[in-house]
Amino acid sequence: MTLASSIAVLVLLLVASSIEAVSESSSEPVVHEGQCPSYNLPFHIMCRRRVCLPEELIPLCNMDGDCATTHKCCRPLCSCRVRCVEAIPA
Repeated sequence: MTLASSIAVLVLLLVASSIEAVSESSSEPVVHEGQCPSYNLPFHIMCRRRVCLPEELIPLCNMDGDCATTHKCCRPLCSCRVRCVEAIPA
């Protein structure tokens, strides 16, 4: 094994260990302060569409970490998609 190949193996090991460390640290879900808006209104709201199409069910966010720090990942009233909405202070 030459010096160049030894250095290459060392660099590959360092890169692999740093990628693993980053993936382990980012596995914890990010939760922003506040809560999703509540839609417990004293009156019933009839949405225009009763059934969401399959392509409309694809979420625009998966967790709060996908949103700005002042927003949460929620499903708004009468919406088919989960999206980033402004958080309500708790």
